[in-house]
Amino acid sequence: MKIEKVQPPDSSARRSFVGAVIGMIASSIATVLGVTVSRYAVGPALSATDKSQWTDVGLLEEIPEGKPIKRSVVVSQNAGWGRFNSQQLVWVVRKERKITVFSAVCPHLGCTINAATNGFICPCHGSAWNAEGQKLGGPTPREMDILEHRLQGDLLRVNYQHFRQGVERKEPLACHESKLDASHTDW
Repeated sequence: MKIEKVQPPDSSARRSFVGAVIGMIASSIATVLGVTVSRYAVGPALSATDKSQWTDVGLLEEIPEGKPIKRSVVVSQNAGWGRFNSQQLVWVVRKERKITVFSAVCPHLGCTINAATNGFICPCHGSAWNAEGQKLGGPTPREMDILEHRLQGDLLRVNYQHFRQGVERKEPLACHESKLDASHTDW
């Protein structure tokens, strides 16, 4: 009778199998943690959008006929992790039954537009517009930016937007839906 020598199982194969299982468990844990942390840290910043928000300008009776009036409006912005309020200026012009709301930000470089005798002027670089916001002169590339607005009863509300400066075409910076046909309101 012949006695066969029994070989012990290959320990290197067992070690590589255990190592592969441990590696898969570690990579699964790292993936779950990575997805969770990235959704928490990066997700709100990527999902933050400026939705169309209407803000109060004032009562219709407070807006004088035929004279531009500067108003301050509160604009809320969602920054992903928090909501921030800022004050922005608008010009409101009322002529008979027509209301126009202009941004008080100069389309040239963002200075604050002031009222002038026959319209508006930018004190920084001398751009000028008539009472309808049409460009009269200066370095401004376009007319004043008209903001979408509406009347709710006697309350004037505006959908405030920021626009790209220094370009000929009016380009909104935020994710607002703009309706060009609603730039003037007749009541």
